[in-house]
This record gives sequence, structure tokens and C-alpha cells, in this order.
Amino acid sequence: MKVVRTQSKGMVTIPAEYREKLGIDENSLMQVKIVSGGVLFVKLDYGVETKNLWLDKKIKTWLKEDKLDTKTAKKLQKLLT
Repeated sequence: MKVVRTQSKGMVTIPAEYREKLGIDENSLMQVKIVSGGVLFVKLDYGVETKNLWLDKKIKTWLKEDKLDTKTAKKLQKLLT
């Protein structure tokens, strides 16, 4: 058992040895639940593909960046037909 101090905005640092033992890193997802007399944190174990959470804003940016300009689209259409 360890004693930790609450920081600004309610942040609490999980001791390094606990993070290492549980495989918790900066991208880990944690389930948080209020329990009798405290708070329970449980690491969620999903496959690698769920480690990256993409926000709608980021997805919209990618879609915008991936769009072909009209000239290139017409050239490509000619090549494919």
C-alpha cells in the first residue's frame, strides 16, 4: 500500500512500480468507479488497435487532407477508365 497526494485538478500519480507491474503507460485506458470509501481504477486491456482513440476533429482533418483536387481527380478518372 502506498500513500499519494492529490495534485491540482484532482490528479493522482500512480506509483511507478504499480504502473510497471500492471503495464500502465501514457496511452492506457482506465475504468474509474466510486466504491465504498474510495475510488477504484481498473486498467482496461484491449488489443493494440484500441490504444489510439481518434477524435472526430482529427478524422475530419484527415479526410480533408486526403481529398484530391479537381484536376488530379479528373486525371485519375481518365487513367482508370
